[in-house]
Amino acid sequence: MLTRRPVTGRILSGMRYPAHPARRAWLPAVTCGLLATLAVAGCGPHKTASETPATAHGAPASTLAPPTPTPSPTPTCATKVARGFPCAMRERIAAARHYANHLPGTIGIVLHDRVTGATWHNANAGTLQPAASTIKLAMMTDILQRQRQGQFQLTPADHAAMFQALYTSNDDDATYLWDKYETASFMDRVRAFGMNNTRFTSAAFWGDVDTTARDLDNLMNYVLDKAPPRIRHYLVYRLQHVAALDQQWGVWGAGPANHPGNKDGWEQDPNGVGVWITNTVGFAGPGQRYTLAITYNMGSFGEDGNAGFKFGTNKLTQIAAILFQGHHTGTPHPAASAVP
Repeated sequence: MLTRRPVTGRILSGMRYPAHPARRAWLPAVTCGLLATLAVAGCGPHKTASETPATAHGAPASTLAPPTPTPSPTPTCATKVARGFPCAMRERIAAARHYANHLPGTIGIVLHDRVTGATWHNANAGTLQPAASTIKLAMMTDILQRQRQGQFQLTPADHAAMFQALYTSNDDDATYLWDKYETASFMDRVRAFGMNNTRFTSAAFWGDVDTTARDLDNLMNYVLDKAPPRIRHYLVYRLQHVAALDQQWGVWGAGPANHPGNKDGWEQDPNGVGVWITNTVGFAGPGQRYTLAITYNMGSFGEDGNAGFKFGTNKLTQIAAILFQGHHTGTPHPAASAVP
C-alpha cells in the first residue's frame, strides 16, 4: 500500500472427436411361333395393375418426386441485447446488464468476443474514472516492449519488481519501475494500445491516471492480439497467476473452468471524500476468447470505508460470474492487508 504522491492525495492499492454378386435373370428363349402361347401364359411384357405400385390417384409412385421435409424452425434468442454474440452469451449479457443497472454509483463495462469480433458495452463504458492499479498492466507492457526494442536492459531487480507489481500489485515496486523507466511520454505510447482517452490527472505518475473501461479493454486486446509473442505469453501467465488473497476477484469471477486472468485495481476518491473505486480488466474462456473490463465508482455509497471496498470487489466479481458461469458466485474476501 502506498499513499499517493501529495499532488492528488489518492490512496492506492493494487494488491484472460460374400457382397452378393448381382444375380442374373434367366429368360427362356422363345420364337415368334409361340407368341400366342406366351401371351396366354403371361410371359409378355404386360404387367397387371396389381403388379405396378401406384399412388392413390393412379399415377406410378416412381414418377413422383420424394416429399420435401418440413424445415425445423430457426432458434431465436429471447433477447435482442448484444447481437453478434452466441445466444447463450447474449442472454447472460442481458442478465449482467440488469444486475449492473441496479448498482449505486457509476459503472462502465465492456465485453469483447475475440472470435466473432462482437463487442458489448454499457452506457458508461467511455466514462473517465481513476485507473488505479489497472494502469500497471499498460506500464509493464510498455517497459517490456521498449526493452525488446533495445532501449534498455532490465536487471534482476527490475524483473522482481515487475513480478510483484503484477502478482500482488505492489505499489512500491510499480513506483520503482516508473521512476526508473517512465516519463510523461508514457501517455503518448499507450495510444498505440488503444488507450486514446486515458490521461494524467495532474502529475506524470502512474498513480495519477484516469481511464475508461473501453480503454482498458483495448489494452487487454492489444496484449492478446498485437504484443510480441514472448511479451504476450509472459503477461497472460502472470495475469492467470495473481495472488489469491489480493487479486482473485473481478474478472476472476469467470471461474476456474474459464481460465481467467486479470489485473485489478482500487483506490479511494482522489479528493479525500472516502469514495471507493474498484476496477478489473482481463480475459476468460478457451484461448482467452473474451476480454472484459469494468470500472466502478461507488459514489457516496462507497464512503463507508472498508465496507465500500468489499461491496465493490463483490459486485465486479458477480458481473463476471453472471457472464461466464451464468449465475452468482461466492463473495470474494481480499486480504485485510490489501485494504489501505
